[in-house]
Amino acid sequence: MNILQICAYGAEYPGNFINTLEQLEKKLLKEGHKTIYAFANTAKGKEWCKKIQQRTKVYFLPVAKARISPNVYKLCKNIFKENKIDIVHSHFELYDMPISVTAPKDVKIFWHLHDPIEEYYKNGSMLKKILWSIQYSKSRKNIKILSVSEKHGNFVNTIGVGKKDVEYFPNGIDTNRIEMIDEQVPENQFLLFGWEVYRKGVDLAYEASKYFSQNNYNLQVECIGKDECKKYLESKEKNNCISYKEPVSDINSLYKKTNCFLHISRAEGLSYALLEAIYTGLPVICSDIEENLFAEEFENVFFIKNENVEDIIDKMKFIMSKNFILDKEKIQNNRKIIEEKYSIDSWCKNLINLYKM
Repeated sequence: MNILQICAYGAEYPGNFINTLEQLEKKLLKEGHKTIYAFANTAKGKEWCKKIQQRTKVYFLPVAKARISPNVYKLCKNIFKENKIDIVHSHFELYDMPISVTAPKDVKIFWHLHDPIEEYYKNGSMLKKILWSIQYSKSRKNIKILSVSEKHGNFVNTIGVGKKDVEYFPNGIDTNRIEMIDEQVPENQFLLFGWEVYRKGVDLAYEASKYFSQNNYNLQVECIGKDECKKYLESKEKNNCISYKEPVSDINSLYKKTNCFLHISRAEGLSYALLEAIYTGLPVICSDIEENLFAEEFENVFFIKNENVEDIIDKMKFIMSKNFILDKEKIQNNRKIIEEKYSIDSWCKNLINLYKM
């Protein structure tokens, strides 16, 4: 088989997503199957992308107006013309329609729904709502949708996709790249990934940190993000308990100096970062949105009511208190669950079985 992984992805660092695809590529190659890639053109020149180009074909696609751009459709058609593709697997929604329209009839198609589509749909413009409604309409034939969240899989059912065409397919994480933490660091350090201010709850973290700053607490919330996060924090009145940090290539360097992971988002798919933080051994303060409730089976995950700043403050105080001590047995139990249900090996095995069906 020849498999095309087409990904609306162009981040600075590979992260768990690219690591996952590379592990899948290796397992497929052992069975005699070839993988080629198409990424967003923002991936061009990135070190992780250049390494992939050294061993297999990589194509690049525009991001702007990708669902309706004739150029994107032309480029997708050219990929099929140059390669005998048996399976196309589209990630992050942006290229779902172009790849499906241009793919030959005998190509098996998977759309991988990673993002909180319901949140994007409700807050999107009228044009985007129309495009999503078309994308997930009943006119989409012979396509299997893999959703990392049962909630978002159920949502696309409401806008046209038949239930038999959607399968819950949780993310897998590369546990080999995560270094385990068995002892808390002495500082009161909290970590938040704030790529999107509203969705990831950066504003909620800021309000909580303001309370601690005003009451002279010795703690620090580090917000890892890009321009949107940086501009937001720079626009707010400065306080000593929150800071902005640029992303780093080694995620373990962040986890190692952290006491607690703040996962207070308003919407999610199935969060790689949440699984990683649990696997490292960190306690997690987690919003009780439906997409996060799978984490109820883990120890050291402390749920707060969504958007409730007072609850966030209370849980942060609890983590800082002497009453909270990491239990190594609980951490090991968490790791066992993740290895059995959310490991990259399990993910690859299940996906390859789907490819062969």
